[in-house]
Amino acid sequence: MRQVLIAVVALALVALVEAALAAFRWNEERRREELRRRLKAVGEDATPESTLLRATRYAASPGLDAFLRSLPWAARIEHLLEQTDSRLTVAQVIGYSVLAAAAGVLAATLLAAGVGVAILAALLGASIPTLLLASARDRRSRRISEQLPEALDMMSRSLRAGHALTSAFELVATEMPEPVAVEFGRAFEAQRLGIPLDEAILQMTQRAPSNRDLKILGVSIVIQKETGGNLAEILGQLAETIRARFRFHGKLRSLTAEGRASALVVGAMPFAVTALLRVVNPDYLIPLVATATGRFVLVGACASWLLGVVWLYRMTKLDV
Repeated sequence: MRQVLIAVVALALVALVEAALAAFRWNEERRREELRRRLKAVGEDATPESTLLRATRYAASPGLDAFLRSLPWAARIEHLLEQTDSRLTVAQVIGYSVLAAAAGVLAATLLAAGVGVAILAALLGASIPTLLLASARDRRSRRISEQLPEALDMMSRSLRAGHALTSAFELVATEMPEPVAVEFGRAFEAQRLGIPLDEAILQMTQRAPSNRDLKILGVSIVIQKETGGNLAEILGQLAETIRARFRFHGKLRSLTAEGRASALVVGAMPFAVTALLRVVNPDYLIPLVATATGRFVLVGACASWLLGVVWLYRMTKLDV
């Protein structure tokens, strides 16, 4: 049993190192692409046929692509990939989910945890890719909010200089970094292909469903188009409002830093104690996985730990 656990831990460490290297290479490639995009925007060889619109592809195989397009839940995965601006396909996400579910079943089998725990581990493993994509979508939405004030100031200056609103969108797409440049570039290209600007802005807000700042921007542009007004001044005031909100959240994070640190320590303590006991007395925790009562206690402890972590998180979070 100990040899099996050592092999599993070794494989997990190798997978962790490979994942870290893959993430580093992906980040570097994204930076190079961003540099190439901005250089191409100001260069003489910029081609108007280039597009930022993401091609929806469910699978590399045409047959599998057609099959997945007929499934309603596959469209939701594709929509999530669009919101995260991921280059994965729906088939790849499904494949990763199947592999993660198989790994969960294998781990439960090695620990002799029973059928119920194996099913729970499979469900948890299958949901990991989707949870990672949702987390990436939220991080991308936060980055858009952080970059939005500067983008709004740039649009305001462009409008004051006499440019059209579509030209202001193009300016943000060529001068600002990702991801805000990608979203404004997609909106600009969508209206260039014949979609009304209002609908293009609505599609931009749908790609960041949790971003209230983009929704406010879209509503402001639509209302100004229908009723009139100084859009440059509106955008400038909106940028200052977003900056003030970020300053408030910065002060709030400094005031709740102690509570978040306590939540981190308390949440990590069970794992640290378990690892210490495995080193000091390896046989002490065997009844937790070898007996039915121990497994019941283990499930209850995991549920109470999760409840406590969520409670501590809610105590240090303020919705404004």
